[in-house]
Amino acid sequence: MTRGALGAALAVLSMAACGGPAATTQGQTSHTAASSTPLPPPSATASPAPPSPAAISTPQVTGQGDPGARCHTGQLMLKFAGAQGAAGTMFLTFRLANTAPSPCLARGFVGMQMLDAAGGAMPTRVVRNGGFFANQPPPSSFLIRPAGSGPPAATAATFQVAYSNVPRSGEAGCPEAFQLLVTPPDEYDHLSIPVQGWTLAPCNKGELDVTPLRPPGVAPQ
Repeated sequence: MTRGALGAALAVLSMAACGGPAATTQGQTSHTAASSTPLPPPSATASPAPPSPAAISTPQVTGQGDPGARCHTGQLMLKFAGAQGAAGTMFLTFRLANTAPSPCLARGFVGMQMLDAAGGAMPTRVVRNGGFFANQPPPSSFLIRPAGSGPPAATAATFQVAYSNVPRSGEAGCPEAFQLLVTPPDEYDHLSIPVQGWTLAPCNKGELDVTPLRPPGVAPQ
């Protein structure tokens, strides 16, 4: 081999040796850069976590005796409160007390049925705001406080009943009742009160004019 050819071969080998390490370093640098790339953020449409049991609200159920619950027959007590008479018409006053431990809501008219001495039903016509009560306001909603939380006049609801004791044309007489059944507003069960110490003998086919229930201390107008 001539001296010129030997020099050229040595130059080629030197360039190849220099190119190998450079290529390896470039490949390592590229790999390092790829491994340091941050992960993409979580998707915005991911499903939210379910609420904890403490965050779930349960509807409050209002039952008998709870504040604001309607007054039911089983928690009410009926009492006769007095009678007055004027110009052939009798006016009776009754009280409804709440025997439950919590206030209850009252509104409306009571129903009534008269019974004879044998417990049989007598002709009874209940007229709401009838007769002398024609000018009375309509029913209103109010709470009846528990009995015993104050005097009866301040805790019991009241209603009045009026009837004529003068026979109408064609009436031979006006039968006397021995017992009165009273059904509170929106109820099916009734309360019973004996007719003792007062008289209930309505004429005009047993007509009983009645006022709505009134809050404690509020008399018919």
